[in-house]
Amino acid sequence: MVQVNVPQDKRVLSIQSHVVSGWVGNKAATFPMQLLGWEVDQANTVEFSNHTTNGLLRQSHLLTGYVPGADALLVVSRTVDRLRAINPALTYVLDPVMGDDGRIYVSESVIPIYKSLMSKATCATPNYFEAELLTDVKILDDASLRLALRTFHERYNIPHVIISAVSIPTSSLAALGVLPAGVPAGDARMLLCAGSSITSAPGAPLTTTTFGIPFPELNEHYEGVGDVFSSLVLARFPPRVPAADVEPHSISPLARTAELAIGSLQGILAHTREHALLLAKGRADVIVAKEGEGAEERVRRLRMVELRLVQSQKEILDPVLTYRAVQF
Repeated sequence: MVQVNVPQDKRVLSIQSHVVSGWVGNKAATFPMQLLGWEVDQANTVEFSNHTTNGLLRQSHLLTGYVPGADALLVVSRTVDRLRAINPALTYVLDPVMGDDGRIYVSESVIPIYKSLMSKATCATPNYFEAELLTDVKILDDASLRLALRTFHERYNIPHVIISAVSIPTSSLAALGVLPAGVPAGDARMLLCAGSSITSAPGAPLTTTTFGIPFPELNEHYEGVGDVFSSLVLARFPPRVPAADVEPHSISPLARTAELAIGSLQGILAHTREHALLLAKGRADVIVAKEGEGAEERVRRLRMVELRLVQSQKEILDPVLTYRAVQF
């Protein structure tokens, strides 16, 4: 008798939203993973119900993103349990998409479900606002950032976490030792990708390795950036058995993953901005969101800044690592 649910290496079930036009959710996440050699099985939460049936539970990895309601998220939770029952070594990257910039754009009923999912995940990739919701820590400076990262491990026992982007004062970046040379102390246009991994053995006192990757903040708003980031984290996630031909990272395997993800994303954004400026005939103000922007103007702007994923194959496969991780 043929076993249909035998885990296959580098095969991921991606449960996210999907759009016909544009690049968000599974539309944004799938192509980078496929380009990096992954078999991607998609379940699109806003188009189809979960249809996990016999023969579909063969994944070595799982990625979940935008799930708008509690009922659907509970299905995701049960799917995680089913996959782990078949493959205890499942790598699960959880992007707890709930909101941004202080605004929740899903049902608040999903928050406790996301909290229960955290302990099932291998790695979480929240933005700063989602990290605050999950840890109850307001991230304002270097001390609160450290506390938020540690709270993820203490509260949920999650092995790895990467906060995709957080804005804290440059004085706090300097206190962490991650402020790039030459950046003025008053320059507030830097973001920080911050990550942490548990290094202690189960049952031992908690020890972690934390790092930050500073990179410049852009004036423009690009849809789908978080979706691409989480897909790159999964596709570049450290294997359980390190490749013999890869030199160990000086900080941690997760730091290498984050560097590669940030490098690819910065390359994608550079291509996207260049193309948007071409469409805007060189007028940078046209591609920046304005207060009181009308619906048609907003749609026109967002179309100009749609991510140039297909045109960024080189950057996805072989990113330039301009921004490096620093341990703190």
